Amino acid sequence: MKIKKSSTYKKNTINFFNKMANKNHGDSFKHYDNVIKWIKNKNGTELLDIGTGKGDLLEKILLIYPNKNWNLVGIDISEKMIEKAVEKNISAKFKVGDSENLPFKNSSFDIITCINSFHHYENPEKAISEIKRVLRPGGIIILGEIWIPGFFRNIINFFLPFMKTGDYKIYSSDEIRYIFTQQNIIQIDKKNIFPSNCTYLLKKAETK
Repeated sequence: MKIKKSSTYKKNTINFFNKMANKNHGDSFKHYDNVIKWIKNKNGTELLDIGTGKGDLLEKILLIYPNKNWNLVGIDISEKMIEKAVEKNISAKFKVGDSENLPFKNSSFDIITCINSFHHYENPEKAISEIKRVLRPGGIIILGEIWIPGFFRNIINFFLPFMKTGDYKIYSSDEIRYIFTQQNIIQIDKKNIFPSNCTYLLKKAETK
């Protein structure tokens, strides 16, 4: 069922994360080891991090694999988060932008990471369509998300429309697999992170 948020949902989301830019917020770092493992043997070097926040993941990738000729790009809807990412002065490009309208050409990236960001998207199907568009055939997506048992997830999702934290919907693992499969993006691996996170490895179908 479609969750009904207020007409100011996206504005509230931006305001929330602009405020969080000066604070330690979230647990995205819990997914980083899975990301590092899954990109290790990937030949492509064009990587987009959607919902990059302060650029912490891209900073870690450069630290772990300093000799790989990366072209790293981070995008976030919060201008304050991007300001913090730019201040890191690392070898990555950072842009303010929206997952529903990615400012990149078709088939621009080999790898797309999206860590603790997808559950903020008001139009997840549109975001997936954009991810698919800018990802090359055979490219991978690494999605890090909150995982909560069904009963508690349903309670939280009931209250989310009344909150201003920028959260849209907490998904089950089956929902994640289904909505990506609908756009011919297939889940190929999944790692549970105790007690409340899950990292998904997905792949865009090869085309002629």
